Amino acid sequence: MSNKEKEQKEIARLEKDSIFHGHAHYFAILIVVLTVIYIVDELASNVRGAVDSFTICDLFNTTFGSPEYDKASGTLGLVTTGCYLIYLVSPFYKSLADKFGRRIFLIINTLGMGVGMLVAIISRNVALYLLGVVIMTFFTPNDMQVIYIMECAPKEHRAKLCSITKGIALISVSLLGLFVKMFVDRNNPSTWRLVYIVPIILAFVIGLAAIYFVKETPVYTQKRLRYLKSSEEERRAAAEAEKKAEDEEKKKSVSVFGAFRYIFTHKQTTAIAIVALLFAIATGYTGKYQNMIESGVARNVITADGADIILMFYPLINGVFTLLGGFLTDALGRKKSALILGLWAALGLAVFAWGCANNLNPYITGFAYGFSIAGLWSISDMIYFIITAESTPTEIRASVVGSMQLVGMVGTGLNMVFNNVVTMIAGSMNLPLVLTAAYLPLMTIALVIMMLRIKETRDVDLENVNVD
Repeated sequence: MSNKEKEQKEIARLEKDSIFHGHAHYFAILIVVLTVIYIVDELASNVRGAVDSFTICDLFNTTFGSPEYDKASGTLGLVTTGCYLIYLVSPFYKSLADKFGRRIFLIINTLGMGVGMLVAIISRNVALYLLGVVIMTFFTPNDMQVIYIMECAPKEHRAKLCSITKGIALISVSLLGLFVKMFVDRNNPSTWRLVYIVPIILAFVIGLAAIYFVKETPVYTQKRLRYLKSSEEERRAAAEAEKKAEDEEKKKSVSVFGAFRYIFTHKQTTAIAIVALLFAIATGYTGKYQNMIESGVARNVITADGADIILMFYPLINGVFTLLGGFLTDALGRKKSALILGLWAALGLAVFAWGCANNLNPYITGFAYGFSIAGLWSISDMIYFIITAESTPTEIRASVVGSMQLVGMVGTGLNMVFNNVVTMIAGSMNLPLVLTAAYLPLMTIALVIMMLRIKETRDVDLENVNVD
């Protein structure tokens, strides 16, 4: 088949897709499919954490709280940390959606999450399990469903639909607690695999359904049709104009070194970077929450049913308070809302850790953890994106925001190493005390720096930023 014939075939397909965009029920069906995909994304992102201790007991043939368990947990955690190097490939993979379209990658990502989870549960050794982890780690952060909403929803409803679908997906994580209650037998740790079954089925069903129900986005469709229907001369002119625009953009942009130089030569952005790093390190307890809960079960201060209640209840609280946190930003300003969110995170961590170490009502313990992570992830988004963007001149804004995310990645790497070294040294039974003693002071210091050193940015003129 010649290039001309291939292009005519693609034009016919895209024109058929564009007809679907105006169908009376297409958008409603699309939002349902995207919401289910978002749910699969959140389930795949959280399922390992929900059964972490059972997985380790099974793969290493050990019991929770023993020296062998602590060594296995720390070692596996350190090796798993290396799996996150796959993120280095992620930007290049995501960029392919601009060349080949959004639809194919929405489908691939969804099915890929299912494949990763499937590889994990059929594993009978650590090596194969790690392969499953790598696959899941690669496909879960791409969030093509968000791009779909942004490019398909009417402008006045984009933010609302993104917020609603995210809230539903966060709340759906409570299903993992239900699956743990239904399927996991603490006397038979290998039953952790059954928790993955429903998310795997859901991933494959909705991934295959998307092939039939989801069409290419209107934005990409129209852009691609304009290109395919243009003449060779028009394509060359467009390519030259695009290259010229890229060259102009490169002149305006700065290197990573230049972005860091800006960050650390201005009081406002220096303070933001310090707060971002401290909170990134402090997120470490979210990787060990299930072990913290199981330490309470092992000490007989939490019943097995109580542990299941915590796992089912905290996602509901997380979803509700994440939505509530979104309303605070514009109502109270960036700084005040960030301080409130940070206090949520710190207070919730303290109560959650107390609940894991003492005889506290499991609903209160679950509420505290959901309340804590809702504040933690919301303040992280605020620091890395909103406050940083509103503290940086237009011409280097994208570079500085990207570099601030690198600061967050450094903090995440540090907390992963710390968590697993502490598990090997202090033992999994002492995680509630040790992690709280480590991370609560970091949150406190970060909030003090934010209160004293970071200025409000809500009313900043983005064209003339001069925060210092």
